[in-house]
Amino acid sequence: MRTATILLLLCFSAHAQTVLPDDGEAKNGVYFNSFFSFAFTYPKDWTVHDEVINDRIRKRAREEAAKAGASQAYLLFTASRHPRGTPGIAVNPTILVIAENVTPVPKNYTGKDYLLEVRPLKQKEGAQPLLKEPVEFRVGMFQFFRDDYRSDVNGVHTRQAIFVHVTRGYAVAFSFMGEDQKSVDEMAKAMETILPVGQGPGFTPDRKPD
Repeated sequence: MRTATILLLLCFSAHAQTVLPDDGEAKNGVYFNSFFSFAFTYPKDWTVHDEVINDRIRKRAREEAAKAGASQAYLLFTASRHPRGTPGIAVNPTILVIAENVTPVPKNYTGKDYLLEVRPLKQKEGAQPLLKEPVEFRVGMFQFFRDDYRSDVNGVHTRQAIFVHVTRGYAVAFSFMGEDQKSVDEMAKAMETILPVGQGPGFTPDRKPD
């Protein structure tokens, strides 16, 4: 009986400590994700979306994923320059970070492969790619690939840059959307702040990277 009790406790402990892809935290201007072991600094004074807004985004993402036959996806982080619903703003610059399960995939599957698979879906929505093909972007130990798009919907012009890194069986995508290329490139500078957790300055959620 004692052995069975210990096994049950061990199973419960292992389950309780399971880390999920969306186990992250935004604090002191830094987003930290323990599953993927990275952190990045987002623009100062931006509005980090609360769970009510994120739930709406998740619902829409699940609907779109179902249409595309996509596998499990997680919304990791969202933030915008202005609070959602601010009047008089046609395009609210937004950062969106998601992780999509891409297993099983070929051994050398990269962010470039993922982005090329996404292109037909984006074009079906009316977005036009601006690059001949996704380009590599490296920051520290992370290999990303970048693709850019232009969209014109009901007279509203938007630009978007998507960076994708494949790790632990997931495609981790950072999306930056704004009203023009200058705005998007400015937001995308956040990619240069990505750090592997536990390295460099010894980042923790309570301390911003030096």
